[in-house]
This record gives sequence, structure tokens and C-alpha cells, in this order.
Amino acid sequence: MKYFKAYELVDEKTFKEKGETALSLFNPEALQALDDLRDFFGVSIVINTWHSGGEFQWRGYRTPEKAKELGSPNSQHAKGNAFDCDIKGYSAEDARQFILKNKDNPKLKRIMRLEGNVNWVHWDLLQVPDRIHVFKV
Repeated sequence: MKYFKAYELVDEKTFKEKGETALSLFNPEALQALDDLRDFFGVSIVINTWHSGGEFQWRGYRTPEKAKELGSPNSQHAKGNAFDCDIKGYSAEDARQFILKNKDNPKLKRIMRLEGNVNWVHWDLLQVPDRIHVFKV
């Protein structure tokens, strides 16, 4: 990974157990898409913050137990295919609109879905017919 460390992408327990090898829990395409998204925006992107005293630890990889607890055992997060993030200088909606406006940019080619109507940017690699699909939970 060019911009991110494992502790930014997994929960505290997983990081303590696996360290940087926790990156193996992710689809390599998702990790590349994350670096590409960072390149595309040219600003910092925040996933988890537990390591610096923040509240977030489930915005990248979610253990199967956590995914089930959250009511989505088939979550793309549990498959290492999704991230929830904040993009510096952008509201979630502005970032989504910028991604949609530029969906043909090669840096965004792996992103298939965005979640709408939330105050974070969720994106994942789940294949859908109409790239980039905005879904609402």
C-alpha cells in the first residue's frame, strides 16, 4: 500500500493479532482502489481512528462476527471489499458527486458502488450492471 497502514483499515483486536499482515484480509483490488482514490482526490482519507484515540474501528475490514452483529453478514466489509471513509475538505455528498462526475477516470475504475444518504463515503467492489451504482440502506 502506498498511503495506508493496516491499523488504519482494521479493528484494534485484529491489528494486535495480525499487525501489518492484516492487509491480507482485503481483496488486493480493494487496497489498490483505496490508494487510487487517495491519488484521485490528492488529499488525506481517513478510515479508522481507534489508533489515535478516535471512535472508528469498523470502517474497513469487519470480522464475520461484527458483520453479523451489525445485521449484514454478507457485507462487502467482511469480504475485504469495502471502506467507509472521510475525504479531507469534502462533505460525503460532495465527494460522492465528484466520484460520479469522474467515474470514467482510470483511478476510479475499481469502484462499483457508493452508499447514498450517509455522512461518510462508503464504496465497494460489488459488481453491478450500472457502474457506479448509488444504493441506500
